[in-house]
Amino acid sequence: MEDVFDTTGRPPKGWMHAIFHGGPYGEDVGRCIPGPPAPEIFTVPLAEGGVHTYRLWTVGSWSDPEDPIAVYNPDGPPVPPPPLTAQEKKWLREGRQRDGLEPVRLDAVVTGGRTAWDPDVPTIEAMLAGLRHREYLLLQRLTAHDEGDWYLQVLLDEDDTYEVVHQAGTAAEREGTRSDSQAAVRDAVLRWAADQPSWRSVLEGPKTGDDS
Repeated sequence: MEDVFDTTGRPPKGWMHAIFHGGPYGEDVGRCIPGPPAPEIFTVPLAEGGVHTYRLWTVGSWSDPEDPIAVYNPDGPPVPPPPLTAQEKKWLREGRQRDGLEPVRLDAVVTGGRTAWDPDVPTIEAMLAGLRHREYLLLQRLTAHDEGDWYLQVLLDEDDTYEVVHQAGTAAEREGTRSDSQAAVRDAVLRWAADQPSWRSVLEGPKTGDDS
């Protein structure tokens, strides 16, 4: 790929800004790639031979929607969707209040940016079933009395196993487990979304076979 950089303003016509997590472009600032649209996958030749593969994670913008920024993660550990910050949660609550709506209690987002507020059971099931390899489902609690990030992340790995990570508040340690049963993971996720403590016990049972 041609080396094109821009640190002064808009990139040249036919190019867009990009950020890279790791790999040979990990420290680059102002690097541009062809687009938009941003390519979903591209490879970079390595000096020692071979190539490094980047995969598109999401496309967003810091401040200007006319200047989209592609975010890539390397062909390694996938990057999960980030939980909403305290400021973002505040803005969301205030916006809902202005619109005369009930506060959002649960946020669901999958890799790529598809978001659902207070998703019902069919929506959560569809988001989980729609995961492709190396993609995440993130559920985050947004109730006003919670302090810090309360969330559940589900990653579908390339060997068709699910990695489930849970955090209950900023000061809490993250807990993780694996399962190759889609039915058990679906049950655990739905119980967590319903605030049922029994969600953990679902993943502590047998983890062989896919009951989907």
